[in-house]
Amino acid sequence: MAFGIAQKEGLDSYEVKKKLVENINKLSSEDVKYLALEMDNLIHKSVQENETIDDNNVEKDFVSFLIRLYY
Repeated sequence: MAFGIAQKEGLDSYEVKKKLVENINKLSSEDVKYLALEMDNLIHKSVQENETIDDNNVEKDFVSFLIRLYY
């Protein structure tokens, strides 16, 4: 995700990753649970079901949540 944002915004991916980590550390416990659950679902789809993860099989609310983590 950091790499994609860095490319789109013309930024250094390390700096984007650093900002994402800082923002993740500020999340409430409920948001951390949501993030972990959704990431677990994506990993399961990718590894167990051999799905390619893209905007067609990721819930729009989760995509919005991830975007808010950076912006």
